Amino acid sequence: MNDKNKYSEFILKDNMSHQPPMLLVDEILSETEETGSTAFTIRKDNIFLNSDGTFCRAAFVEIAAQSFAAVDIYQKKQKNLKSAKGFLAAVRDFSFYGGAKENDRIICEVHKFDEIGKLHFINAKLYSDKGFLFAQGEIRIYELSDGDIK
Repeated sequence: MNDKNKYSEFILKDNMSHQPPMLLVDEILSETEETGSTAFTIRKDNIFLNSDGTFCRAAFVEIAAQSFAAVDIYQKKQKNLKSAKGFLAAVRDFSFYGGAKENDRIICEVHKFDEIGKLHFINAKLYSDKGFLFAQGEIRIYELSDGDIK
């Protein structure tokens, strides 16, 4: 069984907090204990397309956060663990190199390089399926526990 088939039965919209049009991950491509990769295709009706047809840069950060969440949720479900909600706590040293546009397929690689309590430190790299680098940087995700928000 290849990885594409391995992840095809994991329906993201049934497992993620975000729903279309805010769901910015179409599929999980790969995952290991500390890394993962996802794909997302920019469709004509995407709410992050600017009037000039370019993709809003801030959406790359959101794709990175959702990519980490998708991989984390998938891994926890495989271990029969409860997945927790999280939120983007910080963005650091994010660089943008070019614009994406309608029909571009964005690959996002995430690597969790550290963790302090419930705070996850993640490096993200986002590029086209043709290899063009769109953005890269560090995000921090805080994982909520039951009772953190009343």
